[in-house]
Amino acid sequence: MFDSTIQIYIIDDEPSICTAYARLARSARMEARTFGSVGEFLAADCSDENACVISEARMPGASGLELPALLAGVRRDLPVIIVTAHDTSEMREAARQAGAAAYFRKPVDDQALLDAVSWAMSRRRPNAPHS
Repeated sequence: MFDSTIQIYIIDDEPSICTAYARLARSARMEARTFGSVGEFLAADCSDENACVISEARMPGASGLELPALLAGVRRDLPVIIVTAHDTSEMREAARQAGAAAYFRKPVDDQALLDAVSWAMSRRRPNAPHS
């Protein structure tokens, strides 16, 4: 389906969640990098090429819900999948309005999350700018 390995950037302030999602990504032959905050991710040297973000919606500092706008502001094209343990109709609407590629309530079904990554990657524009 893809010419190179998919890179998953996982952003969550809970280290155990990062570890679990990274393990899941690797089991599906994807590469994974984890970050404890949106700020840490934005400061890192990460390629947009063949990549997707899975982010917790609510964290100290910038939230996962703010991430799509922050990425767009610096001309980065990465699909963002939002996950949260604090599911509300307002949170779902905020994720939709933010442009999230998908939204899940924790705990997330492993296969559903992998399917969402594949779907988000398949919808990327072929000639999107990459960093």
